[in-house]
Amino acid sequence: VDHMYQYSLDSFMTFFEKSVHKAQKKDDLKDRVLCLRDSLRMTIFMWVSRGLFERHKTIFLAQLTFNLMKRGIIGNRDWNE
Repeated sequence: VDHMYQYSLDSFMTFFEKSVHKAQKKDDLKDRVLCLRDSLRMTIFMWVSRGLFERHKTIFLAQLTFNLMKRGIIGNRDWNE
């Protein structure tokens, strides 16, 4: 891993707090947790992808996609829409 991709805990905490504030408010705890998770994922994805070298962006996207497919989060039904 390139040393340029080492992020500090302080940076992560800043983006974590931003994602909590951006997440949609929900009364139901389960729904709130799902909103927080989605907000954190998108915030971290945007943060990391902005800092990648161009030659690494495709690799990052492929790794992310394959991991989500392996976990069943995305799959065939998402590609057929």
